[in-house]
Amino acid sequence: MRSPNRRRLAALAALSAGVLCTAGCGGGAGADEAANVQKLYFESAGARGPAPFTPSTVSDAQSAPPAPSVPAATASAGTGKAAGAEASGRARTLPGSTPGLYGGTQGVSSCDVEREVRFLTENKARSVAFAKAAHAGGDGVPGFLRGLTPVVLRADTRVTSHGYHDGAPTAFQSVLQAGTAVLADGRGMPRVRCGCGNPLGPAVPMEGPVAHQGTVWHGYRPGRVLLISPAQRLLPALTVVDSGDNTWMDRATGTAGDDDRTPGVTPPYGPGADLFDPDQVSPQEPMPDSPSGSPSAAPTGATPPQRPSAPPVPTGAPTDVPTALPSGVPTDVPDNPLPSEEQAAPGGSPVPVAPQPADVLIGPDNGQG
Repeated sequence: MRSPNRRRLAALAALSAGVLCTAGCGGGAGADEAANVQKLYFESAGARGPAPFTPSTVSDAQSAPPAPSVPAATASAGTGKAAGAEASGRARTLPGSTPGLYGGTQGVSSCDVEREVRFLTENKARSVAFAKAAHAGGDGVPGFLRGLTPVVLRADTRVTSHGYHDGAPTAFQSVLQAGTAVLADGRGMPRVRCGCGNPLGPAVPMEGPVAHQGTVWHGYRPGRVLLISPAQRLLPALTVVDSGDNTWMDRATGTAGDDDRTPGVTPPYGPGADLFDPDQVSPQEPMPDSPSGSPSAAPTGATPPQRPSAPPVPTGAPTDVPTALPSGVPTDVPDNPLPSEEQAAPGGSPVPVAPQPADVLIGPDNGQG
């Protein structure tokens, strides 16, 4: 039979072990660091993505995604200024007026705008949350959506996305894969992701440790991700690449492809130019952070769009929208009707990295999708 003293010693040893485990496993700097981890979502062109506002409105008539803006052989060769920028890991920012940021097929809309309008107007709570995240303005959600232009991204692009969770919008950082169908505004900014109805805004800096969420697609490289800034003036049309024959075409802003035409002014580079090579593609207007230079004049003969002007593009994520997805966000909704409750999604494992400024890409060097 064990003595009382031995039993007391055993109890004290067990208590000490529990205290040490609590201090070493659950508290201190490690817990604080985990609490501050930000998430960067990788959203492939065909994925629904986290916390969707609506079912997909990607058009059934949409053709295959446009080819990458640089041939694979050239990209893998690693030469020129584009290769240098890629090796540095620093993102390239281009204004929304840059020809070739987007692609499409002549006469074909990449998104069903009226279906998007219907989904949101039939659900008041989602419509209110969408308007808040998108800064829909006085035209309301239907007018805002009908003033946008359906196109397809031609490069992997980082944005601020806004999901729908518990009746409210929530902001998070995303990388959208080339070939993703979006709606762009009159300054060339992607404003809605058609695969999920989520409002989009400019990317913002991510400071501190970052957790990568989602599956990275084959061919992804951190140095070949664009940031898009608003054009300094409203654009009468977006000059995009026709994926049918790899030629230029103008798509009037606020139209869905029924007025596509050959550009009146041909861009100074071809449709196959590498968007990441400054020797091939350079901004045709001063960048917002450039201290010198004046805004470029409108092309001769250009007329302003006749539709209501798009609302101002926010310079960052809205301050009144939560900037992190809570745990258990939904990743899918049925096509019809819109759900009243969401399914919880499994969480990812944090992968901390060093603090990053806005133009430094964060993510694995490559991935297999």
